[in-house]
Amino acid sequence: MVAPRSTAELAAAIDSAAARSDAESDSKIRAELATQAVGDADACLAHDPQAAACLYGRAVARGLNARAHPTHAGEILSSMLEDLSRAESADANYDEAGPARVRALVLVRAPGWPLGPGDPEAGLVAARRAVALRPLYPPNLLALAEALSKNGDGSAARESYARARDAALALPNAAGRDRWLREADQGLQRK
Repeated sequence: MVAPRSTAELAAAIDSAAARSDAESDSKIRAELATQAVGDADACLAHDPQAAACLYGRAVARGLNARAHPTHAGEILSSMLEDLSRAESADANYDEAGPARVRALVLVRAPGWPLGPGDPEAGLVAARRAVALRPLYPPNLLALAEALSKNGDGSAARESYARARDAALALPNAAGRDRWLREADQGLQRK
């Protein structure tokens, strides 16, 4: 098999490793996928150091690496946030406002100082930025709902989960539709 060479091919390889890692329960295989994604991100950045796809890909690869190596997650996630900032500066609309959306999720889910870079309020700001850029993209609405919930606004979170569900229903052929509907339904069932 020929290794991917273009920015688009390398970004797709990172996305594929991330999707496989999300579905993988074996920590050794997740670590291998993280290593593969980091290598693809390095190759992408060597090919095009300012491309949003490469910067975003490196952030995703770092996220996989943080999951595979939790004892170093705090420092890895801080570097991931730097990559997401650079990717957002290069192209805020990349991956349907992916840099802001992923930034929001990291800030909302990561532990706060001194263990990690978590900051639920900053995560809410980032989630709102993602929704402002792509208001009908279900993952952005789901990220906003999670950030609102983490910040104690259950009513607005439920409204955002409902909007995410409606947006997912409007996209019958979208690849992630079933997962988005499941996440929205789970969010709506929380008190």
